[in-house]
Amino acid sequence: MTDNENTRGWRGDHPLVESMGRAAALNDFFALPLRYPDPGRWIEAESLFQDDDQRLRDMVVGYGQARWGTDNPHLAASGFIVAYLTRLTYPLISQYVLERRVPDVSLSNLAFHTNGRRIDGTALIRPCFAALPDDPASGHPDAQVVPDEAALYARLKQGLFDANLELVIPSLRRASRASLRVSWNAVASSCAQVYHWLYALAEERETVVENARRFFGDPSSPAYREVTMEVFEHQGKRGFFARRAGCCLWWRGEATREYCSGCILLSREQQDEQFREMLVGGR
Repeated sequence: MTDNENTRGWRGDHPLVESMGRAAALNDFFALPLRYPDPGRWIEAESLFQDDDQRLRDMVVGYGQARWGTDNPHLAASGFIVAYLTRLTYPLISQYVLERRVPDVSLSNLAFHTNGRRIDGTALIRPCFAALPDDPASGHPDAQVVPDEAALYARLKQGLFDANLELVIPSLRRASRASLRVSWNAVASSCAQVYHWLYALAEERETVVENARRFFGDPSSPAYREVTMEVFEHQGKRGFFARRAGCCLWWRGEATREYCSGCILLSREQQDEQFREMLVGGR
């Protein structure tokens, strides 16, 4: 959950390792490493979020001080969930869109590498993934074959929401007074950021757009209508941007003090200006 994740654990010829490697060639955040041996430095995600509220609170406060420049537990919790989501949504959604695979990101299959009071790495415990019958790796022991595209999409939602965030967000609320609404706003924003970068980096842009519209237009998803994504053009360049229906509080941090490009607190004209600046700057 830092800007300098340790990427050890990506050796070998495992099919998920290979597909994560292909995605990482586009963006480092699209890969999630496997847990590697380092006794005493790993905390399993289930333990962090469910066993010890004081330990979780201490980590949240430490993160808020170091990264957002705040002692406010409410803001620190928002920053913590944003960082956590980056290491979760980027590899998950990119594998789904690019490779038609869904890694197992359930809370029981994640671990955090620690450095004192802070987390400095996130990893999969087991390289399990859901795949379609025509996937070249469908016969691998770690592949869980689902019958069709609808089932694969259902597995994406189940892994991200039911088996992960529906557990994590209430835990942060209990331990650190995190706002449920702000946390779910951050979830939608993080997912939108993945689609933004996939549109910029992947070859099949229409596939990215179709996936995003399905994801945010699904009434059964907690991200339903939390953002509106659109293709925006400026000076011959196109980007895929999100206009948000909620706020993650990024602008309130002492170390940040700026609005997200599609923040609900900005007018549509201000959002458009942010989008233009991002396109000119190549973001």
